[in-house]
Amino acid sequence: MIESWVLSLSLIFARVGTFVAVLPLFGSRQVPRLVKVGLAFGLASLWFGALGTAPAGEVPQDWATTRWLAYPIAVGRESLIGAVLGYAFGLFLLPARVAGEFIGQEMGLALASVADPAAESSATLVGQLFEILGALIFFGLDGHHAWLAALHASFARWPIGSSIFALPVAPLVSGVTQAHEWGLLIAAPLAACLFVTSVLLALMARAAPQLNLLSVGFALRLGVGLVAAVVFMPELVAALGGVFGRVNELLYRLV
Repeated sequence: MIESWVLSLSLIFARVGTFVAVLPLFGSRQVPRLVKVGLAFGLASLWFGALGTAPAGEVPQDWATTRWLAYPIAVGRESLIGAVLGYAFGLFLLPARVAGEFIGQEMGLALASVADPAAESSATLVGQLFEILGALIFFGLDGHHAWLAALHASFARWPIGSSIFALPVAPLVSGVTQAHEWGLLIAAPLAACLFVTSVLLALMARAAPQLNLLSVGFALRLGVGLVAAVVFMPELVAALGGVFGRVNELLYRLV
């Protein structure tokens, strides 16, 4: 009985722990490791009490005699399922990051990149601003409840010890593509304003060749981008909320 409890709890903790480690916001570098471990153990204990103690699926019941082979394979499968789910839930913030990076590049702030503690690479200031805005809207819409509900549904669809070949890889790839498209659609109004600014700068350079476009153009594009961001802020917030709803529907189709 005790061995069955340890087996079930460890497999649940492997899935939940990998999910928390890969999940944006909670699994980023700036979050202390003690907080990650505590959150993962608390969620694992919750589902351990809710799902029971008997591992199902392909894990043998007489695991004590074959644990040298079956147990590592089962832990690896649960970790892979948790990693895939955590990456899928990262689609919530991907459109905001894509929109911010595109707008920052169009505004000429690609060189003003700073180290992002939540990612391996650097990010522009506008990209970080959009990502923070998306995170605030996400928590304001109770998106973390969708995370918990979808993770709970994953235990019903893929019980602990189940096969990993049932993972919806194709819908996940399609979801990443759609998240990039939604990010570009969010950035479309500001990109249109910056495109008109570029056309005006080209006409000015044609009419006045002595004009220094490097100094005038950078300040003009930056000013137009900031003013357009303030003007279109309500529409951006509404668009991010709509995108979160679409991503939520996509994730529920996955699990």
